[in-house]
Amino acid sequence: MKNIYLVFFISFFWIAGFSQTKQVISGKSAYKPVKAGKVVVVKKVKEVPDLIIKEEVFEDPNRSNLIDGNEKSAIRFKIENIGTGAAKYVTVNVSLKNKMIKGLEFRTTIVVGQINPAEIKEVLIPIQGKIDIEKGLAEFKIEVREEQGFDAFPLEMKIETHPFEPPHVIVADAVFSTENGGKLKLNNPMQVKFVVQNIGNGDATDITILCALPNGDCVLTGESDKFTIDHLSKGESKELEFLFVATRRYTMKEIPIRISVTEKFAKYGQDTTVKVSLDQELLAQSKVVIGAIPTVGEQVQKVSLSSAVDKNIPFISAVNNKKFALIIGNEDYAKYQTGLQTEMNVVFARNDASVFKEYVVRVLGFPEENVYLLQDATTGEMNQKIDLISKLATKTGAEAELLFYYAGHGLPDEKTHTSYLIPVDVSGTNLYSAIKLADIYKKFSETGCKRITVLLDACFSGGGRESGLLASRSILIKPSEEIISGNMVVFSATKGDQSAMPYRSEKHGLFTYYLLKKLQETSGNISYGNLADYLTKKVSLESLKINQKEQDPEVNVSKLVNDVWASWMLNN
Repeated sequence: MKNIYLVFFISFFWIAGFSQTKQVISGKSAYKPVKAGKVVVVKKVKEVPDLIIKEEVFEDPNRSNLIDGNEKSAIRFKIENIGTGAAKYVTVNVSLKNKMIKGLEFRTTIVVGQINPAEIKEVLIPIQGKIDIEKGLAEFKIEVREEQGFDAFPLEMKIETHPFEPPHVIVADAVFSTENGGKLKLNNPMQVKFVVQNIGNGDATDITILCALPNGDCVLTGESDKFTIDHLSKGESKELEFLFVATRRYTMKEIPIRISVTEKFAKYGQDTTVKVSLDQELLAQSKVVIGAIPTVGEQVQKVSLSSAVDKNIPFISAVNNKKFALIIGNEDYAKYQTGLQTEMNVVFARNDASVFKEYVVRVLGFPEENVYLLQDATTGEMNQKIDLISKLATKTGAEAELLFYYAGHGLPDEKTHTSYLIPVDVSGTNLYSAIKLADIYKKFSETGCKRITVLLDACFSGGGRESGLLASRSILIKPSEEIISGNMVVFSATKGDQSAMPYRSEKHGLFTYYLLKKLQETSGNISYGNLADYLTKKVSLESLKINQKEQDPEVNVSKLVNDVWASWMLNN
């Protein structure tokens, strides 16, 4: 009898434990035997959701593809359920893989809710670049999570961040006129048309302009003395018109009108006073232009957007179809190499290359279609274009001319002392993929060109314009005469253990600035010898004045042209 009770007791608890694992899903029961006293819930689904992310885009108002300081932007994408079951309680989680970027705000969690089969829902992730944002690369990780675990594959998006660049809103020009022209007279209505322009690098918003007459003897005749402009992007301008009359009680010889300009931050506008004399001969329809006079003590210093050598570039009509050029400006190494600081970049190298290209085409007679410009070039891009212009020159024959310009990092191999040009995707600690300078010289000399000119705004000491890729290295490596052959002349920005320095106020490398300056002054009508003398003396002197460091350019010449190169002319 005891055994019968024991069997009954064990069976009761086994059945009780089994019954607790029962879960109703879609009207049916699911069972799984477990040990007594333990409860396990088993999920069972017949129809499975399948989420995908598609049509992802980055949206920014100025279309720079950057998260700029003081700019609202967004990542927009769609979530589609291509499965057969409903996706329940879908959320979007946003995080940064690199969390050290300052001045960046964004939504970290967005609730999407249920997404039924074949349904598509759009998601917008607002991003705010604050005014203190730093230059960097924001690596967003976007995860679409589903309550039951049916998540989408994560989306990763890398977007560059850019520091806030202020606007600078000024009155660029002003014009006084009357309806019928003639001399300005009292009691005779007149108007001043003026142009408000943003000459800063950043966008200006919420701009207010107030026109103030000198005293009560000048009266407003137009609709308003206040104007508003919602937005002015860099370089953008807007023309405005202010109407007034000076009564016969007005006693001064000039009528000054003060134009006050403010914008969103109340610090990047410039007050200006424009004046007209009572005996000024005015024409109808605003024909007389009077330059604006900044109000003393209240002006914001005008920002120079470009160097003098970037403008007024001479134009020489003669073009030689047998001239070929490759121009490279490698500036942004930090963008392509994780862990590099922006100080490792070669400041103004892109500007050096782009402006030099204009001189090559306009002043030196190279056909534009024969000139190849690379900015922030990788190893593959550099090798491809070096090979291309070498082949073009070779097929053109003995009358071909070849020019190679490079601004960027150079480095020596510590063991062999071999010089390399460094593409933006090559680390200073591993020169395996760097481009050996001797190989470039050899390839160019084998073309048989009648003239090969190499210009290097780079150093090979391990230093650079701001900081070298390996700042501790200061090995002097310069091309030896043995590796320069053919009809080749090489102009280098430095010698010894010096660094190629910037000219900050002109936004160029120091060597390139004076190269461009001399081309501008002479329209290219200068010999190689005179150019070499000028660069050697000018750059050496100005480097000490501007950067307090020595920088002495030098020229290396092939033995084949040792007696004739100095008489070569740049523009023929």
